[in-house]
Amino acid sequence: MKAQRGILLLPVALMLAIVGTLAYAVTREAGMSVADIDAQYDIEVARYLASSGVQYAKWRTAKSGCDQYAANFGTLTLRDGTVTVTKTVWRKPLMTVSVSATSNRNQGGGTVNVLSREELIVDANEVRQATIIGPGDADTTIVRDGGASVFNADTLTATEDGAHPLILFKLPADLDKASIIQADLRVTKKSGNANQPGRTLAVHRVTRDWAKSVTWTTPWSREGGDYVDTPAASVVIDPGSSAFNGAYVWRIDPVVQTWASDASQNFGVLLKPTALSNVSFYSFDGSSKPELSVRYFKRCS
Repeated sequence: MKAQRGILLLPVALMLAIVGTLAYAVTREAGMSVADIDAQYDIEVARYLASSGVQYAKWRTAKSGCDQYAANFGTLTLRDGTVTVTKTVWRKPLMTVSVSATSNRNQGGGTVNVLSREELIVDANEVRQATIIGPGDADTTIVRDGGASVFNADTLTATEDGAHPLILFKLPADLDKASIIQADLRVTKKSGNANQPGRTLAVHRVTRDWAKSVTWTTPWSREGGDYVDTPAASVVIDPGSSAFNGAYVWRIDPVVQTWASDASQNFGVLLKPTALSNVSFYSFDGSSKPELSVRYFKRCS
């Protein structure tokens, strides 16, 4: 299984590869002696060994299905030193791992680095899936002209600089502190022919709380909504020579990971159109509702 978001990082082979590259990363300032360079290298080796040891303990625990004893791997002897787990404290889903790492390059005894770090542990033995659909009052369209939003309708409308759909998905409890493998937003176009060049619809994470009666200017700090400027994903609408009234999918893993890590940051997403005019998409009140499909590792509990 492919490693996801640092959970399966740094098995022994990878630790060796990282340590082996350190010689090229050490700063060699003018006037440094060979002994100074070697000493700096030893410090870096011990530091990387310690960090790798913590991640290895985390990986073993995740792959064991949250077995707290799996983190206690004893002592690993590597090319450039050793790393030993000295203590683990388990407060699910958090584990504090303490390690001691020693560089063995110097015959008189290498540099020792002691590290203690708290890590969130998930169960990487089982990939879980969830499909989330919001209630009818969890989406709306904010409109520049006229001021009022359009909610409880069966469609959301996208117009460049004129109409922005807002969609909110509340994550189930199982996704709290989960590690997101993949998150796909699916929204279905109902009507409208987007034939302008450069026609796209981008997904932005919203950064302020809102209700269905929100407007183009309220409660935002800027017109058209408060959202992360860099889009999480973007798709071309009607990519062919004619209208495509069907499902469009955006992959938004980082957005959903933000929500899973901190539910207080979940204000949904804004769909920002470019070169679109009055293109309609089904809302939560429509027949083909927006969906958020998530594959994830659940936190240890």
